[in-house]
Amino acid sequence: MNTDSDSKNFSQRTVLTIYAHADDEVLPAAGTLSLMSKAGWNIRCLILTDGSLSSSPIKGTRHQEADAAGKIIGATYEFYALEEYNFSTQAVIKVTEEAIRRWQPALIITHAPQPEKYGHRDHEVCAIAVSNVATRKNITLWYSAPPVFLRGFEPNFFVDITSVIEEKVAAIGCYESEVNKAFMQLDAILVLSRFWARELGQKDGYFEAFEISRQCVDANFFTAMANNYQAIKHS
Repeated sequence: MNTDSDSKNFSQRTVLTIYAHADDEVLPAAGTLSLMSKAGWNIRCLILTDGSLSSSPIKGTRHQEADAAGKIIGATYEFYALEEYNFSTQAVIKVTEEAIRRWQPALIITHAPQPEKYGHRDHEVCAIAVSNVATRKNITLWYSAPPVFLRGFEPNFFVDITSVIEEKVAAIGCYESEVNKAFMQLDAILVLSRFWARELGQKDGYFEAFEISRQCVDANFFTAMANNYQAIKHS
């Protein structure tokens, strides 16, 4: 576990992803996280469970797979050992508040809230708890797209990941213990990424989709936008 002194080594441009299980982070957001890492963001992936109920019977497999994925997308992982299918919102709130205190993230990304009958119980509890903390602490919050059952998910922010689609595929491929799941297959990954491109009317390319639940910006945000506009204008 990292300490307060560790957080001083990182700038304020930190994105903290909080997901129930290892692989939940790469399926919807590996491309975006890779692009952010290349742009200088610190990528912190917090996983609530340790994979004890994973498809692999070998203890620690999901940790190793996550570390391998992190090397590809430029992310550092931190695992907790909450009990799968049984952890509470209060437990996740405590973990989230502690992580925010240490890392002071500018952005949090987590599961999109979905009714339990459509999604995964752990995802829903995680989403509710993280949303509670991000709202109270006034931190920008994005929901990532569910890998299946998109009911209720209304994306309003799309990221072109065409330049890093191979990195996304490779990062997901690190989770060999989960390879038998349908949504982990290459065709499913590419089809969903192309689906979001078509939603934008793009004939080509691959995208990831997010729902911005909460956006908090300061004056520097507009300076960055202006600088980006000028760079595009003169490119």
